[in-house]
Amino acid sequence: MGYAIIAEVVLVLGVNFLFWRPVTAWAERFRVEESEGADKPRSLVLDVLRRSEIPELLGRPLRPVGRLLDRVTRPFGLAEHPLTVARARERTGDVFFAGVITVVVAYGAWQALGYVRATTGLGEFGYAFALGAATFARVMFLVAVATVIWVPIGVWIGMSPKVTRFAQPIVQILAGFPANFLFPFATVVFVAWHLSLDVGAVLLMALGAQWYILFNVIAGASAIPSDLREAMTSLQVSGWLRWKKFILPSIFSSYVTGGITAAGGAWNASIVAELVVYGHNHLAATGLGAYIAVATATGNFPHILVGVSVMSVYVVVANRLLWRRLYALAERRYSLS
Repeated sequence: MGYAIIAEVVLVLGVNFLFWRPVTAWAERFRVEESEGADKPRSLVLDVLRRSEIPELLGRPLRPVGRLLDRVTRPFGLAEHPLTVARARERTGDVFFAGVITVVVAYGAWQALGYVRATTGLGEFGYAFALGAATFARVMFLVAVATVIWVPIGVWIGMSPKVTRFAQPIVQILAGFPANFLFPFATVVFVAWHLSLDVGAVLLMALGAQWYILFNVIAGASAIPSDLREAMTSLQVSGWLRWKKFILPSIFSSYVTGGITAAGGAWNASIVAELVVYGHNHLAATGLGAYIAVATATGNFPHILVGVSVMSVYVVVANRLLWRRLYALAERRYSLS
């Protein structure tokens, strides 16, 4: 495990130095703003490539490939002349596609319900939905806590290129660290402190899900135009007013993206976080993730089908009632375009 950790750290640092930092510095040319930032991201690798003939030598064999792709994709329209389709024809295609998908989904749901009814009974759905409520509470609590912790840190990292240079590889190492590697250590702590996994599962789920919020907030903060930052500084807007009127609206769209991916990652992580086995210690939480994990371990396919279906319902409903509305709010009120 020690060798694996060392290898992972070396790989993450190497990829960051050779790829991500040059790409971050090169992407500055695509920023749309009226003033130029005083402190721009820099990369030694990018400086070397700009003074080298290697990119030109590598690009020559790829030019015929680009021309071939241009000819192959020409029937789909060009950038300056995009493909247009009649509105009536487009609407007809949408209705036909939606009809086919509806029939397929309805037939699959009918067959699944018949299978569950013949094996375990439809009452199993009620029990699974009750377990799903417990997991849903953990997911939302995780998102809330991760928001409070990582949004300020992400803004601090994203708005300072100097901080980004040393913080980015550290964050990548933490995010890339295998969460299940820490499960045995967490199990020892839970057993020693007599801590129930009903509470500890939130921590285990956070090990793999919280980083989505951090990375997206960093991206949103780093994309804030320099002229807006300078305007806030010139107007001496600081403290909570700066956060309320400037920072939070600027990163809101990125945060929503991070929040929905973190919630999805937490649902996925619940399957391994709500049931932990290490040596002679068997810890289980009350939740849908443990339900699916037990069903998978015992080969109980009807319970697997019920658990996955109920989890899908929770994810879709939360997306429709919460995340989609937040997306619409971000697009309507907090878009810089």
